[in-house]
Amino acid sequence: MNEELVVQDDIDIAEGIEQIKTFLLDPVFAENQRNIEWPLKHTFSNGIYARELSIPAGGLIVGKVHKTQHHNFLLQGEIIVLTEMGGAKLLQAPCTIVSEPGTQRVGYALTDTVWTAVHLNESNTQDLELLEKENVVDTIADYLEYTENIKQIKN
Repeated sequence: MNEELVVQDDIDIAEGIEQIKTFLLDPVFAENQRNIEWPLKHTFSNGIYARELSIPAGGLIVGKVHKTQHHNFLLQGEIIVLTEMGGAKLLQAPCTIVSEPGTQRVGYALTDTVWTAVHLNESNTQDLELLEKENVVDTIADYLEYTENIKQIKN
């Protein structure tokens, strides 16, 4: 059963995510995280790219900002997830989430967790750098620039 955590209304969640990203760069924290194994598996089918990440218990992760709507599947575990759009939630497997464009998540795995993101892959490429470029950007500012460019192309 999924339970929502209480988040104060006066907290700027997007700013909080930026603060967590800065915290992740702390040398002591970064060294501890480097000692944790984070298995990543990429699979492909016609028009589809799936990225499966195994997050160990105690792992803290900041995802990139997604450009498009896509599905996520929590296949195993429990994780607290924070987004600027949805606040904080405790997610328990099995769970399916539809991510909207512009979504960025921070996750803290309470147990060993397996998370799969599924994206369109119309070119059927298996070039991971190209797939990342097509699907995500690093910051909200990059996402806003991306959406502005799309608007200009459509006009």
